[in-house]
Amino acid sequence: MKTVTIKGSVREKIGTKHAKDHRRKGFVPAVIYGADENTHIIIDEREFNKIVYTPDVYNVKIDVEGKEYSTIFQDAQFHPVTDDVLHADFLMVQDGKPVKLKMPVKLTGSAIGVRNGGKLAQPMRRVAVKGMIDALPDGIEIDITKLRIGQSIKVGTLKIDGVEFLDPESSVMVAVRAARGAVDEDLDGEEDEEGDDEESSEEGEEKKEEASSEE
Repeated sequence: MKTVTIKGSVREKIGTKHAKDHRRKGFVPAVIYGADENTHIIIDEREFNKIVYTPDVYNVKIDVEGKEYSTIFQDAQFHPVTDDVLHADFLMVQDGKPVKLKMPVKLTGSAIGVRNGGKLAQPMRRVAVKGMIDALPDGIEIDITKLRIGQSIKVGTLKIDGVEFLDPESSVMVAVRAARGAVDEDLDGEEDEEGDDEESSEEGEEKKEEASSEE
């Protein structure tokens, strides 16, 4: 997992009034939790922008007046009108303990089903995982090259050493849907080897109905 270092200062006064004062001066009120006691801090808005406006997930090292905290950025509250950051939460990473977070899903390759005219659908842009901070990758990469029309890749098919996937195994992460004019055929001699066939169960039911009508 990528690491980024930012600086923070201890927030001595807590409350709505003081939080507003900090925001007016260009600081984001934040809290580091997960240890015996929460640590309330403020972070320069320019520093905070390094981690909030990006799809990537970081192990955030926060230097608070000389003391370093290893954290994971968990959440931020935004103003409903101005979209300014009101508050941020960081989970402290503790030695020997796994962390839970949502990681970005990155697709690689060009699906054969899309080249045949199908439509790519990605219901899950992030996936919940659990693991030791040193074992977690920058993101979850999924090769969709051999994905054909009517096929999908589900959470249960993902296997990465040291990473436990927390979403239901049946959750569809990416699929190729049928589209008007699409033709399901091999391109460049490629063969179908991977992916769950979403249409197979429907075809089976149709064959059963045809057999019963013939009888």
